[in-house]
Amino acid sequence: MKKTLALLAIASGVLFAQDIEPIDQKKNMQEMEVAMAVIQRGFLYDDEALVVGGIKSLQERIMHTEPPTKADEEVLGKGNTYSFKYAKKQAVKISVLSEEILTHYKMGERYTAMSRYKETLKQCLACHKKIRRW
Repeated sequence: MKKTLALLAIASGVLFAQDIEPIDQKKNMQEMEVAMAVIQRGFLYDDEALVVGGIKSLQERIMHTEPPTKADEEVLGKGNTYSFKYAKKQAVKISVLSEEILTHYKMGERYTAMSRYKETLKQCLACHKKIRRW
């Protein structure tokens, strides 16, 4: 009886186990671009729901950002490359700046929030310039 229950538990675990799907970086970047556009639209229409929704979407996506695969990953390992470390550092900056956008927007400081939006966009472009060679 115990063996049967153990086998059932193992079988159900194997059957319902899901592989972690790798994040499609192109799709992830496109979703972040859409999130930035939604935030901007929220500023233009003075719509808090758009600003909050765009920031939430951006923060969900930003933590899945990774640089393109390069040859140095084979030698150094994925987490030890300059590109990987820089992308993660930029992701943290963007996350902090997006939180500042929300804070200032909710306090009624629209121009300061828009300034933080501009800084966020600069961080995005800096990463693209250094890592993607734009």
